[in-house]
Formats: sequence, structure tokens, C-alpha cells
Amino acid sequence: MTRIEQSLRAALADYERDLIAAGKAPDTVHTYVDRAERFIEYLVGSYVP
Repeated sequence: MTRIEQSLRAALADYERDLIAAGKAPDTVHTYVDRAERFIEYLVGSYVP
């Protein structure tokens, strides 16, 4: 895993914690985080649409 990927995944984990702390519904958190995770995977070449 590259440092950039590690940084993106760490930021995504922070984002997920912020969503939960903001009281977002579990399905909303899942949707937001899942789509961002998929984009990170696309960027690093492990996801092809």
C-alpha cells in the first residue's frame, strides 16, 4: 500500500467517524463511505467499473 493510499484510507476513516458523530443514519454512513472506498480502489487500480 502506498503512502498516498494509506493517507486516503486514513482520511476516509476520519470522515466515517465524523459522519457517525454527526448522527447520520447507518445507511447514509454506509453509502457515503462505500462510494468513497470504491473511488480509492479505482485510483489505485484495484477496481474497474
